[in-house]
Amino acid sequence: MVVAVERAGVGDIALVADLARSIWFEHYPAIISWAQIHYMLERGYATDVIAGELERGVEWRIASVDRTPRGFAAWEAFGTAIKLHKLYVERAARGQGVGKRLVTAAAEAAQRIGVREICLAVNKRNHGAIRAYLALGFSFRRAVRADIGHGFVMDDYVMVRPV
Repeated sequence: MVVAVERAGVGDIALVADLARSIWFEHYPAIISWAQIHYMLERGYATDVIAGELERGVEWRIASVDRTPRGFAAWEAFGTAIKLHKLYVERAARGQGVGKRLVTAAAEAAQRIGVREICLAVNKRNHGAIRAYLALGFSFRRAVRADIGHGFVMDDYVMVRPV
């Protein structure tokens, strides 16, 4: 099994959007409502949203297992940290080092630009992801609850990891 991580560009937008839909519908119904899943997909994974993020410098990566795309991540520099906005892996590929390779890619980007840590937000009920982040060296910084519109809130932990 070979896990590879490559930079995503404009030509990969449809692939990322398809992966996002697949992963979110597979993973999030036990955590948030269907309505919020649809809202989050439209807010974060519509083709124009991804294109805009690429244009403003958000770095996107696609992770493949044996040349089949199985996950993705997106991050950008934010002060003295890399803000890991997105990191998602298909259920069938979890436990195969895909998430670890994506975090490693973000850490390498952080080292290149001289920032000290990676930070992310994870839903408090996303227990599998929290366990994975702890195993990858992240720790809890604080809890946050943010109104994201349309009656939805993000009830998250902010987690950080030194580079």
